[in-house]
Amino acid sequence: MFVRTPLRALAATALAAGAVIAATPAHAAGPTHTVESVEFTLPVHGGMTEACGFPVSLHVHGTFTVVMWTDEEGNPTREIRNYRFRSDITANGVTIQGTSRGPELITYTDEDTFTVAVHGVVNRRVPGAGTVTLASGRSVLVVDGESETVTFRSGPDDETFADLCDAFTA
Repeated sequence: MFVRTPLRALAATALAAGAVIAATPAHAAGPTHTVESVEFTLPVHGGMTEACGFPVSLHVHGTFTVVMWTDEEGNPTREIRNYRFRSDITANGVTIQGTSRGPELITYTDEDTFTVAVHGVVNRRVPGAGTVTLASGRSVLVVDGESETVTFRSGPDDETFADLCDAFTA
């Protein structure tokens, strides 16, 4: 005859609970939240300098607020990077200030491949003259190793260096 004592009942319960826990699939941890500061200066911005025919410098500063999800091994699976940047573009003693805001939505496929969907607005204004350039919309690109392929683009993209060059010579 089997007699169940309180100690045996507790041990049986503990074993049963352990079996249930062991059978539960592993879950990834919740997302991590970070803020990344960005600041850099290009003393000579190649594209703008080439388009204008005189040296144009660019200074950018701002932040990415990042939320990242990982799998059970700690590999990134997706990421939201909200960006907020300010810029100063300078040539011939004239400085044009700009802003750029929006989210980047990143989905990781494997170690070397991911898709980035960028939703954003870029404004550049000359004091007293209004908007010099404006771009907004959505772009989707696939990064595979070292190659990038734009797979989708929408929204107005009126940003041209010609408008900036004119503002620097006015």
